[in-house]
Amino acid sequence: MGAGLFAGGAAAALGLRSALAPVSKDVQGINPRSDAWYDIRLTGDGLMDNQVLWFLSHATHGQSDVGDVLETASRIQPGDERSWFEAWTQTARRVHGHAQNAESKGHRLSAGQAYARAANYYRAATMHYTDLEDPRTLEVTRQAATTFEKSNGLLGYDVQPLAIPYEGTTLAAYFVRSPHAKPSAPVILLHQGLHAWPEETKWVWEGAARRGYHVLMFHGPGQGRSLREHRLSFRPDWEKAVSPVVDAAERISGVDPRRILLMGLSFGGALAPRAAAFEPRIALCIANPGVLSWWESTSSHFNRFLPGSLALLKSHPEQFDQAITALADRWPTAQYWLRDVYWKHGARSPSELFRKLEEFTNEAIVDRIRCPVLIMEGEAEDASPGQSQKLYDALRGPKHLMMFTHEEAAPLHCQAASTALAEARLFDWLDENV
Repeated sequence: MGAGLFAGGAAAALGLRSALAPVSKDVQGINPRSDAWYDIRLTGDGLMDNQVLWFLSHATHGQSDVGDVLETASRIQPGDERSWFEAWTQTARRVHGHAQNAESKGHRLSAGQAYARAANYYRAATMHYTDLEDPRTLEVTRQAATTFEKSNGLLGYDVQPLAIPYEGTTLAAYFVRSPHAKPSAPVILLHQGLHAWPEETKWVWEGAARRGYHVLMFHGPGQGRSLREHRLSFRPDWEKAVSPVVDAAERISGVDPRRILLMGLSFGGALAPRAAAFEPRIALCIANPGVLSWWESTSSHFNRFLPGSLALLKSHPEQFDQAITALADRWPTAQYWLRDVYWKHGARSPSELFRKLEEFTNEAIVDRIRCPVLIMEGEAEDASPGQSQKLYDALRGPKHLMMFTHEEAAPLHCQAASTALAEARLFDWLDENV
């Protein structure tokens, strides 16, 4: 799930505050509070509530427990990144301790289940925390990896850790081998977007394994472990990140090189189509949601709150920087977003950041996409509203738009809280079309 500028909610707050300082009042969402079932209001912070719902929904696939998530949320202060990080870390360590205790007594299944939840809570701690100087960030990142790997062994998943060579360093990855696969089977190359890690997208990798599809999930530059362990930034030419993963997939026994599928979620719904345009070995691209222009989506959020500010980007970049910084100073969610994307895009000022973001558009290259494209879209999509339809309309090759509706209780970004339905519909479609 990586969100856009204010996906899931943000707030105006008065006064100057540091990004990590507590906020005394609720952080109201940019959209009015509603009686929608997904407006859960647990932390008092619109964006944090949206992210809590993401982890609450992981209970469906055994990666969270409802009580753990609700209790954790009760300790989070709105607008306070540090309280988010410490609340989730405390929960992760508690559950990690349960796992170790169960393992020491020979209870392999109980231990594996607890390790899986602990891993997800460690990942949750990293989602809304941008203190690059805090050594706990790297510590928690490594704990997330080790507990995830521990859980897989105890639960019987055939998951192999990989380090995929990439421009003098490596991309962290896992190959999930399906026990139900034919001797030559399709593989899904899976990556997330701005915030989430592919490991927590269990509805995809476990759903695939149960149906005879292998999965190679990876942390691209700007994401998860590649960001925190190697300080790799996002790049607009995403095929440069994907091609080494394709190379790795082709070397794995049992993978059908003619059926290499690429799936990107959230911001990944912009990145994956870009890669598919330049990597001819991709047989099918899945964008959840589809994004024709991430730049257009991001800039449209800013135009709502700072009308005309983008005109300053080229003519008066110093004034642009001042306007964006002033917005962030009085708006905790904007402050968080700015710090977060500075890090992930390797920028030091708003003008530098926005010039980088301008490059993240598929408008000029969409006609190069030759493989079939499946687009998954929720009716309440808020990170990149309208972009799935724009991508669908621009595609010239085989395409399918899969809608998730309010009536199905599945309208949210990346089918948050509706992953059982998402799993069924995705793989039923793949079974019929791959």
